[in-house]
Amino acid sequence: MLEANESLLPKSSGKSGREWLEVICIGTEDHPLDELVRLLDTLGTRVAGSVIASTRKISPATYITQGKLEAAKKLIEDTEADGVIVDVELSPNQLRNIEAFLGKPIIDRPGVIIEIFSQHARTKESKTQVELARLEYILPRLAHLWSHFERQRGGGTGNRGMGETQIEVDRRLVKDRMGVLKGRLKEIEKERQIQRSKRKEVLKVALVGYTNAGKSTLLNALTKSKVLAEDKLFATLDSSVRMLSPDAHPPVVAVDTVGFVSRLPPELVASFRSTLEELHEADLIVHVVDGSSPTAREEVEVTIQVMKELDVETKPRITVLNKMDLLRADTQGGASVLAQSLARRNLARIVAPGSFALSALNKDEVARLREVILEHFKSKLETFEVVVPYTESKLEAQIHKHGSVDHLKHIEKGTFMKVRMDAVWAKKLGLEKYRT
Repeated sequence: MLEANESLLPKSSGKSGREWLEVICIGTEDHPLDELVRLLDTLGTRVAGSVIASTRKISPATYITQGKLEAAKKLIEDTEADGVIVDVELSPNQLRNIEAFLGKPIIDRPGVIIEIFSQHARTKESKTQVELARLEYILPRLAHLWSHFERQRGGGTGNRGMGETQIEVDRRLVKDRMGVLKGRLKEIEKERQIQRSKRKEVLKVALVGYTNAGKSTLLNALTKSKVLAEDKLFATLDSSVRMLSPDAHPPVVAVDTVGFVSRLPPELVASFRSTLEELHEADLIVHVVDGSSPTAREEVEVTIQVMKELDVETKPRITVLNKMDLLRADTQGGASVLAQSLARRNLARIVAPGSFALSALNKDEVARLREVILEHFKSKLETFEVVVPYTESKLEAQIHKHGSVDHLKHIEKGTFMKVRMDAVWAKKLGLEKYRT
């Protein structure tokens, strides 16, 4: 029986006295394996070796050509690896065929990412979203996963007729469970809509970016809160809303969102759509980039592509180069080290021209970013010069609540006020009637 929460990853065989999981990776010349290695490191998995396949020669049956599969098989024998990770999305038949040839459990890139999400989900919402994505991934691959888990447990393929019968039972159970989860997500979405409706009168800043760019750390620094922030890929999967400036008019909140990664499985994008809807509600997007990352350019491109897919790339945006403390000029390391540090800082700025460079750990730099964000909203407000009669004290209070009063003076006819306010609120309060 296929266990609902069983890890998709191979299990450590314990050979050579090791307790950790050791795999080999099959990558392609189109994408460096660096990111996959980081993803596997997040799962506590070590890479014993790798094989790079050409995408110019793709086998319909196995995706990877016979020669590269033979090289992978030899590498498995030499390293005694527990399994194989393939850095592309494979069809169920391709997974099954590769596993049969190599004689080891196989998992593809989407499976690795879904496994990370499964391990990092903490709240009811993220657990529901991840479980649905996991089942959508598993459903067309049930036949492969049966042999995958049997191989991990050291069993054979079992009785074919019984296996097929059990697969059909599992398929029905998976579909039933998916129906329950979709219903649960609809209820969660209703709750989200209620929460959003309560925030209609506030301005929203959404932090987006590649996973591990430091969004949660920056959110904590901007709002003086304590959202979970770890130096791990996908450490947080839930959107967090914190007050950025309660004294601003209207108030401003900051929203942290799930991190992006290249070739994110479509099952996860679909399941997390309600969370990502926060981007549609945002009045300003702060695109956080890890300025110290050697692949910063690619990470920027991936994030922008995801924003295009979500139809939010045209929203007002501020790009922030974070983690610049890791590129500080090292004056103690000699002229060559200093030159390298300066070169890396300049390269980071070229990646995101016109960006705001900072370290989320530097209070002064974070304070300047907060002012830039607030000034962005102030510049969008319309300026009104009004005289409010002394008999309209309630209106004067409403102006202070929903606008930014730059000047106030008591004159004979009433209170003269120079105020910056959102045009919608100005219309609601009828300021045009009192304009000088």
